[in-house]
Amino acid sequence: MNTQNPTTDTASFDIGSLVQVTPERPAHGGAMVARVGERVVFVRHAVVGETALARITGRGPKGRYFFADVIAVDQPSPHRRPHPWEPADALAQENPLGGMEYGHLLPATQRDYKRQVLAEQLVRLGGLSAEHPLITQLQVQELPLEGEGPADLGWRTRVHYTVERESGKIAMFRHSSSEPVPLESFPLADMRLQELELHKLTLEGLARLDAAVSASNMVTLVFWVSAQTRPTDVAPAIEDQCRKLWGSLEDRQITLIFRPEKQGGRKRGTKPQEVVLGAGNTELLETATVYAQDFYWLVDATGFWQIHRSAPEVLGNAVLEATKLKKGMTVYDLYAGAGLFTALAADAVGDKGTVLSVEGSATTHRNARTNFAAQGPSRTHRSERTSVRLERGDVSAVLGKLGPQALAGRFPTPDLVICDPSREGAGKKVMEQVNELNPATIVYVACDPAALGRDTGYLGQAGWQLASVQGFDMYPNTHHVEALAVFTRK
Repeated sequence: MNTQNPTTDTASFDIGSLVQVTPERPAHGGAMVARVGERVVFVRHAVVGETALARITGRGPKGRYFFADVIAVDQPSPHRRPHPWEPADALAQENPLGGMEYGHLLPATQRDYKRQVLAEQLVRLGGLSAEHPLITQLQVQELPLEGEGPADLGWRTRVHYTVERESGKIAMFRHSSSEPVPLESFPLADMRLQELELHKLTLEGLARLDAAVSASNMVTLVFWVSAQTRPTDVAPAIEDQCRKLWGSLEDRQITLIFRPEKQGGRKRGTKPQEVVLGAGNTELLETATVYAQDFYWLVDATGFWQIHRSAPEVLGNAVLEATKLKKGMTVYDLYAGAGLFTALAADAVGDKGTVLSVEGSATTHRNARTNFAAQGPSRTHRSERTSVRLERGDVSAVLGKLGPQALAGRFPTPDLVICDPSREGAGKKVMEQVNELNPATIVYVACDPAALGRDTGYLGQAGWQLASVQGFDMYPNTHHVEALAVFTRK
C-alpha cells in the first residue's frame, strides 16, 4: 500500500493508494468527478477545481473507474469551509460518518452543485437540451428556517439512530459500512431533539432509536427492542433515565414507545406488545399554513413526513402555485403518505371536487384514514364534503384497477395528477398509466434527480413537455435535493 507518495499510474491503483485529484464537476450521489490519467475517479469530500490528496477506497468493474476520499488539501478552495460536524469530516477522520457529505462546502456552493446535478440528469436522462431555458435558468432554492443559528443546521425533525451494542449508546454508521460509531451530537437534528441529549441514555437491549418532533412541539421516541428481549423488560429502566434527564414527560409532550424489532419468520400471534409511556401520543400532530389556510395532520412517528421543518409549507405553497386548482376538479394524489397534498387538494377543489389518495405503507395509510374521516383533522371548512377516496396498495396496482373504471366513466378521470414517489421514482409503468388517464397536468415531486430525469424521458416519449422545474435545498449538508416539476401536453 502506498501511503506516502501519490501515484498517477492507474494500472497500479489499489485500495489504499494515494492519488492527486482536481475534480471537474459534481456527480450524482455526492462525489465529484476527477480524472487521473485516463481513469475516472469519483471523489468524496472534494471541491471542484481544488487540488487534493485522495485515498482510493474502491474500484468499479474491470477498473473502469475508481472511488476515493479526500484526506488532505494544501490550498483550500474558497468554496470550502470548516466542516460543522467533526465525525463526518474527512480531513479529521480516516473513516468519516456518512450523512453530511456536503458539509465541507459553503451552503451557496452546495446549492450550485445540486443545481448542476439536477440539470445534468434532466439533460442526460430527460432528453432536454442543455440550452433549454428551464435548464439555463434552473435554481435550487434555500429553505427558510426560523430561530437562531445557521439555516443549514437544525432542520431535521426525524432522526434515525442505531444503538452500539457494547456501550448501549446512540450511534450512526460510517459511509458504506455497518460499523456503528457512538456519538454525542448530530447538528442536522432539530434543536428540540438536540436539547434532549439522547447520547446520555444507556439503551441496553435496544437495536435502534427513531426520534421525531412535530410542528406542534410533540416529541416521540420509538425504541426498537432487539429480538433477545421484550419491551416490558427494558421500558422501566429507560423511562427512569428519561424522567431524570427531562423531568415530566407529560408536561413536555414527550412520548416513549417501545416496539419489538421486526423479525422475519416470527409465528403469528407471538409478537410482543409494544409499551407506550409518557405523554402517550402515538401519533404526532403536524401543522402547516399554506395559502393562508391552516392545515393539520396526524402522522405516526415512524411514518413518512417531510423531514425539513419548513418543507410542508414551502412545498405546499409551491404545489398550489403550480397547479392552479379550481373548485370541482378531480385530483389523483399518488404516493400520498399521510395526506400532505391530499389535504391541500381537497381544500382547493371543494365539495364538488374529488381526490383520490393512493399510498402503499400500512402505517401512513392508516394515518390518512384518520386524517380524512368525516371529522378528521385534515378536513377544512372547504373540504368538509369533498369526496376523498383513500386506497392502500402499490400505485401501479391501484391504477391498474381504477384506471379502467375511470376510463369507463365509473370514477372521475383526473384533471391533475400529483406524484411524490420515494427515491426510486414512479417508473415507466406508472408513467404510462398516468398518461393513459389523460390529465391536463402532472405535478411530480422528486427527491432523486436521476429518477426525475428518467421519468421525464418516459413522459417526453408519451407526448408530454416539461413546463417548469425548480429545486429546493431540503437536505442541507447532504447531496440530496428536492425538485418540483410540472408537465403539460405538447
